[in-house]
Amino acid sequence: MQSVSRTTATTALDADRKELGQRVADQVFDAMRWTQVSSGVIQDVSSPDQWRHRGSQDVEADLAYLEIHRPAILAALSEYLANPSLRTRELDWLFLNLLTYAEYIATVTEIRKKLLGMDKFAKSLHPPRSEHVPSISELASRPWRTTLCAAATGLSFLIHPIVALGVGSASVYWYMTRRKGTEQVNSVLSAMFRTYAAFNTVELSWSHVARSLEDSRRDGAVWDASLFRLAEVRQSAA
Repeated sequence: MQSVSRTTATTALDADRKELGQRVADQVFDAMRWTQVSSGVIQDVSSPDQWRHRGSQDVEADLAYLEIHRPAILAALSEYLANPSLRTRELDWLFLNLLTYAEYIATVTEIRKKLLGMDKFAKSLHPPRSEHVPSISELASRPWRTTLCAAATGLSFLIHPIVALGVGSASVYWYMTRRKGTEQVNSVLSAMFRTYAAFNTVELSWSHVARSLEDSRRDGAVWDASLFRLAEVRQSAA
């Protein structure tokens, strides 16, 4: 997996730009906090010195133990874009990869909180699962509601067949609406994770980056405008 560290992010910069470039890189890494846990006990909370591309096997642990302060990273990106002389392939990739991942993690977190509630969401993080699937189908499943609707429809026959028809129709409408909503959320999550997964190397084609961001946005993904600005600036410079 591609990775960039505090030092390799600015290796390509000349000495006169190195200090400023390193400050920008440090802002990015200092905006992250990783909690190290052993046997259920917190051992350390610190900023990482390296960022590597994440796979599906990393997401659940990151949801539990990685904190990314996006406003601080966006502020560093703003300064980076305002100073074209600071550009390195490594910093370009670091901003793109980290921010798209941060947006995905934040989206997954908000959706799970709404589905599970804060208490159940917090409990679901520990211990983290080993594999991540960009889908809420399992979390959104409510078998008891289906059973309740079926029971209500059956009992309504005791009143009148027309009442049963109304209850049954309402139940089918509820089911189809909920299913459609679940499919839409799954589509957004899949589009976001697919887009992030494509940014796994510093050898970036910025036209491909821009196209990937735009395609996923049409699918409902929400990305910070600064990412589009980064892609636009890099395409113009190519």
